Amino acid sequence: MAEATDDGRVVVVTGAASGIGHACVRRFAAAGDQVIVVDVNAIAGETVAAEIVEAGGNASFEPLDVTDRVAVVTLAARIDAAYGPAGVLINSAGILQKLERLADFPDEISDQVWAVNYFGTYNCCKHFGLRMADRGAGAIINIASLSSYRTMPLLAYGPSKTAIVSLTGTLAVELGVKGVRVNAVAPGMVLTPAQEKNFQQGLRDRRAMESSAPLNRMVMPAEIADGVFFLASDQASAVAGVTLPIDCGWLASECWPILGGIPHQG
Repeated sequence: MAEATDDGRVVVVTGAASGIGHACVRRFAAAGDQVIVVDVNAIAGETVAAEIVEAGGNASFEPLDVTDRVAVVTLAARIDAAYGPAGVLINSAGILQKLERLADFPDEISDQVWAVNYFGTYNCCKHFGLRMADRGAGAIINIASLSSYRTMPLLAYGPSKTAIVSLTGTLAVELGVKGVRVNAVAPGMVLTPAQEKNFQQGLRDRRAMESSAPLNRMVMPAEIADGVFFLASDQASAVAGVTLPIDCGWLASECWPILGGIPHQG
């Protein structure tokens, strides 16, 4: 179970200035938790924290580059001192990549994707998770992807998210014996601002994404946040080491196109 204070849990969310992270801080703040908006983008992060406070919630901004291990260690200690022990950690910091062939894919982009998506998650799991383990309580939720389950033309993003599923299971055992639950969610095609930008630039086909799932739509960021909130709650007190797909049924219907397609109505 997660640590709690008189004002609710202390909830740390990386990548909280946009997309799924933004939805998560809004969800937890609405429940009365003290949310720590963590992001490399100071302007956007401060804006999100101010919006939450203006709406009556408890939020503070802390800058962080999750690839900087020293900075992660420093932040974990500073949050403990300034806000109290972190009861929930949500590792939402991540970056996307363009669809590119192996021969055309820059090595530096691959390195950057791995540095943020996997090693950034690992850094935060380690240095917040060990503090939770010392206290014997806490919940960590990582953000995986459908590309953790199926190969996609995403040479760095997909493998980095697959590694997060493995990391989640490993830590669920090692930290679980100390009272820390570690889980993940695997978002489907999510309608984030970054994805909207892809549509506008012609990099993704919105209708193709929508029709690929039996619910015939994309997932909203708030729906991912609801799944994360559940995994961090006492209602999931016996759940550890799982990666929960939130995908409008995409995984279940993957083979349907070769057998006549998904029978969408209308």
